[in-house]
Amino acid sequence: MESIHCPKPPPMPDAYLFDIGNVIITFDFLKAAKKLAPHTPVTAEELLVRVTPLTVSLELGQLSPEAFIKAASETTGYTGSPAFFWTAFEDIFELNEPMVAFIETLKKDGLPLYLLSNTNGIHVPFFEATYPVFSLFDGRIYSHEVGFMKPDPTIYEVVKDTLPLVAERTVYIDDVAANCAAGREAGFIAVPYSSARHADFLEAVGGLA
Repeated sequence: MESIHCPKPPPMPDAYLFDIGNVIITFDFLKAAKKLAPHTPVTAEELLVRVTPLTVSLELGQLSPEAFIKAASETTGYTGSPAFFWTAFEDIFELNEPMVAFIETLKKDGLPLYLLSNTNGIHVPFFEATYPVFSLFDGRIYSHEVGFMKPDPTIYEVVKDTLPLVAERTVYIDDVAANCAAGREAGFIAVPYSSARHADFLEAVGGLA
């Protein structure tokens, strides 16, 4: 009699790894650009075009916040103070309340929570101080601190080498398809997220339990 080989069920998730932007908090760089543009000879839209390449260097840790503001001021003709630039640039977020509720539920259930984000040394102090939800996380990997950005496979290896989690049992939540694909390739249980389809996300995650 032939033996029947049943496929093993997928591993139960025992940790969660969250992206930040457009997952826990939404962001809009145009909000900052509109505050800064009156202090430049360019429009808010043109300001964004000129500054965006510099934000990549900022998020990779290649530019300090001070060096970023100096370079951004030079490329846009900004004549205001560095302090005003910093304040305008940091305050671009809105809290995603449904996701916060989900995170709070996971925390009450005793599940380890971690962060993986392409971010920078201006935004991190602001959102960590402004939104209490970030105090619920047990560990974090930020691009500007490790020198790699998603979807670079290296940053997922940094996560696995640094945080006390097992990729195959960790749900990774991100709003960018390329990041989810890279996370899945690294062994994580990747679940895409859209705030417009939060209920679909809850259903997808619920199916993993």
